[in-house]
Order: sequence, then structure tokens, then C-alpha cells
Amino acid sequence: MHPDVIVIGAGAIGTACAYYLTRRGISVLVLERRHICAGASGASAAIIFNAGFNANKAPLQRLNSESHRLIAEIEQDFEKPIEKIAGGSLQVAMNEQEAHELRFYYEQINHINSGLLFLEETEARCFEPMLGPRVVAALYDPADFHVNPYRLCEGYLKSALRRGGKVEFGVTVTGIRVQNGRIDRVVTDKGDYRAQWVVVAAGAWTPQILRSIHMKVPIMPARGQVIITEPCSQLTQRIIKFFDHLYIKQTANGNFYLGSHSEFAGFENRITLEKITHYMQFYSRAVPLFTRLCALRFFAGFRPISTDDIPIIGPVPGCPRLILATGHGRSGMCFSAATGKLVSEFIIDGKTEIPIGAFSVDRFSRMQSQENL
Repeated sequence: MHPDVIVIGAGAIGTACAYYLTRRGISVLVLERRHICAGASGASAAIIFNAGFNANKAPLQRLNSESHRLIAEIEQDFEKPIEKIAGGSLQVAMNEQEAHELRFYYEQINHINSGLLFLEETEARCFEPMLGPRVVAALYDPADFHVNPYRLCEGYLKSALRRGGKVEFGVTVTGIRVQNGRIDRVVTDKGDYRAQWVVVAAGAWTPQILRSIHMKVPIMPARGQVIITEPCSQLTQRIIKFFDHLYIKQTANGNFYLGSHSEFAGFENRITLEKITHYMQFYSRAVPLFTRLCALRFFAGFRPISTDDIPIIGPVPGCPRLILATGHGRSGMCFSAATGKLVSEFIIDGKTEIPIGAFSVDRFSRMQSQENL
């Protein structure tokens, strides 16, 4: 018997889609070429922002706030804790220009988020003793938290399996066959699969899958290199963020996660001495502790970044039951719950609580048409 929905990909987005679909009684099969959390999700810091520079674009604001709310409450439905650490976040300025931008942002958003706290240099170092003397200012948001990315994806998937969902690992999807606007089958290296609906949540590999229907999706893989330090005593529960997409968190086991610029280097899965050296020099200046900690592990992940930095969520034009859920860039873990809920609402109800027009894949063709005028 065929499932109602096939979900391609067992990262944060795919497992969240499976979770919310099965919660409403839909039969789901997840197909994954490797293992759970194998792509960008496994390399994620799993920071769940309430708001921030990454959510300034209007379409992202409701997606961000809804996902934050859902993930904050979701653990009670999971078998294991997701190692949620709710210490808030500290956006740090290392020079006067960054401090000016931070102060301007605070003044713009403080009337919406009154819990924010702007800290001058001495106040910032007293507030977070890990910070070094070069810190100029900081902005604290108490609502942000972080989780274990594997535990979150595992929670989504195991809850889906508990409700009758299924998963097959080691299955590589090579294409999708469509006839007369309807899904005929999903083609894999293990044979063909059939379902009424298909959700493509394959992250940076989504364009490769969609080539089979001659569809170009403007998603690029953005490599992020990560450092994991040796564990130490628990020194902070806060996420410490810097400009240029650098950030620190201490995990439940005491290791520090240090990440991570985005590099457009295709699917070149390697660590570079240049980038790691840059990270360590920067982090040692910002947080002197890191001059004394050893690095245990280096790895990279490929974030799926769309050309306008906004996710793609919704049906493929001409094939309304082929759904895309991809292009979340650096925020896949953060936006996972709201994305899964939106996909389930669209499939089951034919409408969504949060409008998804701004996330439609055909926005790129509209943009191209406007450029050609």
C-alpha cells in the first residue's frame, strides 16, 4: 500500500514535515540517502532565534516567531529531551561601526521586543564574563535558545514513526516522474516509489532532484566550516553571536561549537587551514578562553541558500501535489517547525495559517520577468 506522502530528506525540514503530517493522521514515508541529520542539519548550531538580523525581511517574521513558539513547546511530545538551553543570546560588537549598527537595530526593534537589553562595553563584559576586553557593546535577547540538532530531528522522526510513519535510509532519489500535472513516481536507486503527494526537502541537493522535471531552482550550496572544542565546565548558557555570521554556543556536554561563515565553493566538502585559522584568531580575541581550549573536531555542512535568502515553501507550478520545502539557508533548524506545519496545512487543508505566497518558487520567474521589462 502506498503512503499518502513521500518526504525526500531526513534533515530538520523533512523530519518536521513528517512529524506534522503524521500528527494529523497522514501516512508518510521518508526517503533518505544517508542517515538522519546527515546534511546541513547535522552541522547546524541549532540556534532558535525569536527575532534578529536574519528575520528582518518581512516574509520571515511570522515564520520565525511561529517556529520559535512551536519548538519551545515541542519537547513534551518527544521521547527524549532535545537538550534545550534557554540562556538567551548576546549579539556582540567588536568595533565602533558594529556598535553603531547594533544600537540602531536596538532602537528600531525595541518597541516590538521590549525584553532586549543594550549593553555598553563594561556592562557587556560584566554580563558575560567570557567576553574579552576588545568587546565594544552587546545586545541581549532573553528569548533565544539553542538545542541539540540531532535530538530535534530524532524527536520529529521518532514521533512520526510512533504515529505510523515510515523511513527508509540508504535510498538515493534520482528523479521524479510527472504526467499530465500529476506525480507518477519517485525514481530511486532502490526502485520506484509512489504516493499522491511528494515533499522535496533535500536541502542543497534539491536542484539535482528537480532536474528530472526540467525545473531550475535557484538554490546554491553554501559551505560552513565548524570547530568543536574539548569539553569544559559549564561557563555560559548564552548564544554569543558576532557580525559576519560567526557564533558560539556551549553544548549540554560542555563542548563549544564555533561557526561559521558561508562559502560558495560548490559541494567541496573539506576543511581549509585558512578559514580555521581565521576563526581561531577571531574567537581568541573575542573570548580569551579559546586560547587555552583544544579543538577536537572540524567538519563542514552545506546550507541551501536561495538567491534572495528566503525559503522556498509550496507547490511546483503545473504540479500542485509536488511540494518544495527548501532554501532555508542558515535558518533551517530555526524555521523547521513552522515549515513542517505549513506543509501539513497546505496538503491537508489546502490553505495555510501563515500565507505562503512570498515563499512560492514561481517568485523567481516573476522577478526575472520584471527584470526583462
